[in-house]
Formats: sequence, C-alpha cells, structure tokens
Amino acid sequence: MTNTHRINRPRGKILAAVLTAIFISLVMGIYHYVPLDERIENTFYYSFGYKFAVGLLINLAILLFLIMPLSILVDGLLLYRKKDTTYMRLLVTIAAYGLLGFIGGIIFSIFTLNFTTFSAQSIHIIGSSLVFLTFQLVLNRSFLHSSSQ
Repeated sequence: MTNTHRINRPRGKILAAVLTAIFISLVMGIYHYVPLDERIENTFYYSFGYKFAVGLLINLAILLFLIMPLSILVDGLLLYRKKDTTYMRLLVTIAAYGLLGFIGGIIFSIFTLNFTTFSAQSIHIIGSSLVFLTFQLVLNRSFLHSSSQ
C-alpha cells in the first residue's frame, strides 16, 4: 500500500474507532451528568463513570461492528472517484459517510428491533460516522507527516 492510503489499514481504522468511541462517550457522559446541587431528592442518578463506561461499550460495539465494516465498503467505492478535485472528494466523502451513518441507523434499528427511537439512533450513528471520518482524516494527516520525516 502507498503512504497516502495508510489509514485504510485495519490498525488505523481500529484506532479511529476507539478514539471516536472515547470522544462520543465523554461528550454523552458530560451532557447527561446532573451536578450534585441540581439533583432532585429521592431520585437515583447514575455516576459519570458509569455513564461513560456503558456509553463506551455501546459506542465501541457500534463503531467496530457496524460503522467500520461499512466504512471499508465506502472507502473502496470512493477509490473509483479519481478525477475529483480535493474539495469535491472531501464533499463526496462527507456525504458518503453521512449516508453510511443513516444506513447504519437502519441496520441498528433492525438488529435491536427498536423503531420507536429510530430518528435518535440514526442521528447518533450519523454523528458517530462523521466523527469517525474526522479522526481518520486527522490520523491520516499525522501518518503522512510522520512517514515523510
């Protein structure tokens, strides 16, 4: 493989998936955390650590078993678009990963047999796939710079 496609190796995608899961779990844990002074009496609240750990497991499973395999397919399809400018290639890639997230949301809903929260699940998975793409692009840049030194 060439240096420009180094992130397409499984190691790069797995690292991007783990970083994405950690990032999204942190954001979700902070968003859902209720400070001690705002808690209602006689109401149970999960700790930040619990929410982070459970979110990490769920997000990691979604990323490793759903988004990552679909991204390999999308990346393979995008290799055929060689005539595009860099800007157009980036726009097509973002659109493809957004579609990947939507399809992933459908697959997740079918797998869990939960269609009542389909829109929330789809938004979560679309966001996850776009963050996953961002980490891949950032890692690709760092891989390119470290390999050229």
